[in-house]
Amino acid sequence: MIDRDVALEALGTLCNASVTSTERVGAGAAQDYLSIKTLISTVLASEETCQVSISSHVHLQTVLQGYKQAAPNNHVDISGVLSGGSHFIDEDEFFDPQFDYDFTNLRDTETYYRGGEVYERPCGWQRFALKVHDKYGENTWLGNRYRSTESVPGEWPVSYHGTSKAGAEGIIAGFYKPGNDKGRQVYGRGIYSSPYISEAIQYSKTFTSKKTGRAYRVILQNRINPEYRQKHRQNDDYWLVSIPEGTTAKEEQKMVERAIRPYGLLLKDISNPEELCSIV
Repeated sequence: MIDRDVALEALGTLCNASVTSTERVGAGAAQDYLSIKTLISTVLASEETCQVSISSHVHLQTVLQGYKQAAPNNHVDISGVLSGGSHFIDEDEFFDPQFDYDFTNLRDTETYYRGGEVYERPCGWQRFALKVHDKYGENTWLGNRYRSTESVPGEWPVSYHGTSKAGAEGIIAGFYKPGNDKGRQVYGRGIYSSPYISEAIQYSKTFTSKKTGRAYRVILQNRINPEYRQKHRQNDDYWLVSIPEGTTAKEEQKMVERAIRPYGLLLKDISNPEELCSIV
């Protein structure tokens, strides 16, 4: 089993920063508070300067244009200096252990649905649940805890966060404005994610734990509001939450909260040779 210390390293990998719990913050340390509601925005901001993320954005552009190429090397060196600064979290307010789930040895034989969309469960991964219950005023978007393969009314579909607006200008091909040529492509600035973890995995980050010395892959599991989601017309594997150029930080935070909400931190040990081969 992967422990909480490695989960904190995984958060740091996503945020391109060091992440410490309130219990371990030193006196006078200059750190920013990281909450569930600011997690996505913090990840987005970190990706603007993270070289690993930039290579993922280039890869995303080529995929959405219909080209095939090898996935980028997304390994983050957390032993070095991370450019996103330092953050601290209140672990009791950030994690929700009662909803943790170990998918490591599961293999699905049925098709699951959430929010009316296929839900590709993260089989092979371990989920650290994020404490989102009651954080947004109501919980309908989460469905309920006693689940079958079917959706329940009012819940949001599941997506896996892979890359974001820093591709500033990732492409939603085939989305045409009235009066434009059919060949015109509209460039979509925003948050890209996928309902399929098997697709999002090529944009996920990997790191080597300073505690265990083992290599891990990390990815966010979200719920996404279908009202604010655009689908790629030729490729339903990619969803976009649009964030227009010129949006203020305050407006962006409001857009994020209403459109895409992380509820799980997924980790996978990739230290075994067969796992390492699969990430190339």
